[in-house]
Amino acid sequence: MGNTSRGLIFIIVLLVIFAAVAVPQQTAPATVAPASPQAQPQPQLTTQGGTAAVLKVKTRLVVVDVVVVDHKGVPVTDLKAEDFTLREEGAEQKIRVFSFQQPSQSQGQPATLAAATLPPSRITNMPRFKTNSTLNVLLDGINVTSQNQKYAREQMLKFLEKLPAGQPIAVYALGSRLRMLQDFTTDPALLKAAVKKAKDNAMGVRTETSNAADLPPGLLEQMPDAMLQSILRFGQDQAINQMDERVSLTLAQLGALAGNLARYPGRKNLIWLSEAFPAYLVPSNPAVGGSSGIAATIQPLIKTYQTQIDHAADLLSNAQVAVYPVDATTLTNRDAYSSLSNSDSNGQYLGRSARGAGRVGLGSQQASEISRSTEAGIDAHSTMNSVADQTGGKAFYNTNNLEKAIRESMDDGSTYYTLGYYPENKAWDGRFRKIAVKVNRPGAKLHYRQGFFAVEPKDYIKQDPKILAVDLGTALDLNNPISTALPFQAVVVPPSAQNGNKVQINFGVDPHAISFELRDDGLQHAAIDCGVRVYTKTGESVRIQGNAFNAALTADQYQKVMQMIFPCNQTLDLSPGEYILRLAVRDNTNGLIGTANGSATVPALAAGQQSTPQEKKP
Repeated sequence: MGNTSRGLIFIIVLLVIFAAVAVPQQTAPATVAPASPQAQPQPQLTTQGGTAAVLKVKTRLVVVDVVVVDHKGVPVTDLKAEDFTLREEGAEQKIRVFSFQQPSQSQGQPATLAAATLPPSRITNMPRFKTNSTLNVLLDGINVTSQNQKYAREQMLKFLEKLPAGQPIAVYALGSRLRMLQDFTTDPALLKAAVKKAKDNAMGVRTETSNAADLPPGLLEQMPDAMLQSILRFGQDQAINQMDERVSLTLAQLGALAGNLARYPGRKNLIWLSEAFPAYLVPSNPAVGGSSGIAATIQPLIKTYQTQIDHAADLLSNAQVAVYPVDATTLTNRDAYSSLSNSDSNGQYLGRSARGAGRVGLGSQQASEISRSTEAGIDAHSTMNSVADQTGGKAFYNTNNLEKAIRESMDDGSTYYTLGYYPENKAWDGRFRKIAVKVNRPGAKLHYRQGFFAVEPKDYIKQDPKILAVDLGTALDLNNPISTALPFQAVVVPPSAQNGNKVQINFGVDPHAISFELRDDGLQHAAIDCGVRVYTKTGESVRIQGNAFNAALTADQYQKVMQMIFPCNQTLDLSPGEYILRLAVRDNTNGLIGTANGSATVPALAAGQQSTPQEKKP
């Protein structure tokens, strides 16, 4: 694997809008035998180098990208495979894959960005761009307060003003759904426009607040303790529910981003400008009037997000995405010192003056709020460290120079070693396996992914059929990002009188990405879902259909498929008009999904002209 086949991608993901995602209902697929590769004109699949450097179901190759710097923080660039020792759960593993990547500029090569060209009738979900340099990226969004959103974007624009020539960047918007605001480009003007576009759409930024603080202060101060306790508990529950929604949306879309970037070769560095969220939420007991009464009988609620965080980090790591969280919080005085605010970080009312001094039992609330704010900041930073450590990135916080943090993130992730190994432990029990890497270079410092979950891929199909339907239905939603996890191409055969004025779509899935299984019958088995959802030009859904293709191939058939494509086809009978097509394929063994967008035009037949029915095939 050469250096040029491992483009480094920095992703600028702008986390913004919080609208609900409507999940379509997926029709039950029919089970049919796959067509012969020669039965229909099929696309010749173009594969890209570097796909071995992915956590593959078939080969179980685990990939670890390692950043190595010396005691001064300067990248170490002269290490060989024999200089590394890699262990999984303490057991040494044999390194099967080794490569080194550094910025092409330092090698005297000009940075280039070439777009892949395809005929108009051909659709693919493979990465559009190839580069011999780094593909660069950034991220902010729904986990940044409105106050810091402006500052974060100013810093991003400042960074883009000094962007070195020839460094391509992509801009995404992450919220209730992941949207691409700007595909990879080296044009600073387009990137600045994308950042400004994110500002225009940032109406979904939210913080966790309580409606209790909106009540007149005088009314709250006159309430009996029991009534005030109940109001404060309600406000706390409200804030927790809002936090749940924000965390769930964030982690779900980070998972979607992992699928979107899965087939881009090499390490992808996700620079995430965020105030993050806590891994553990332990709301304080909203006690009033001291420790007696109702307050003493109510236990604080405890919420943990660590499992969801670990899962999202694992998806990102498996796609070779390293996360560089950058805390967008500016260094300012604590709000607890302000007499203009009368509610704490949990939405509790603290009184009219000096944060609660006007009510018995609340006089010490200022100190309590300072303590809570400190703990919240530490917990948020703990989450940032956790995601960075698990994916092999690095967290930046406690700084007012976000531009510098962005630049250091890019520099840190641009030079790295890729190690790949096949685990000696073949028991895929779903448990987390810790990875440890050492190098025989005194004073060297390393960071890399901390491990992976040894999930059995076949467990995917054992899930509730409703969950499986939702997965594919979500993939077919035009509002969701395309996924490159299962690469494919498709040819749209134009409708005509000869084919009954129908739209025929011939899919060709990359067979090397499919999880084939050799069973006792001597045949290679695979199961692929193939679906399409049709939209009008205005985005209205008018049709959704799909089929399951179950293959049982002889050795000869298997070899032919591996040299060409795995076929599955769809035929659509549509009224005359222009349509947008959302295509999706899914490997039902391991759950990998690939999606792409296309278009089709169905002409109106001339007066008196009749379509010719197609010959029915057995």
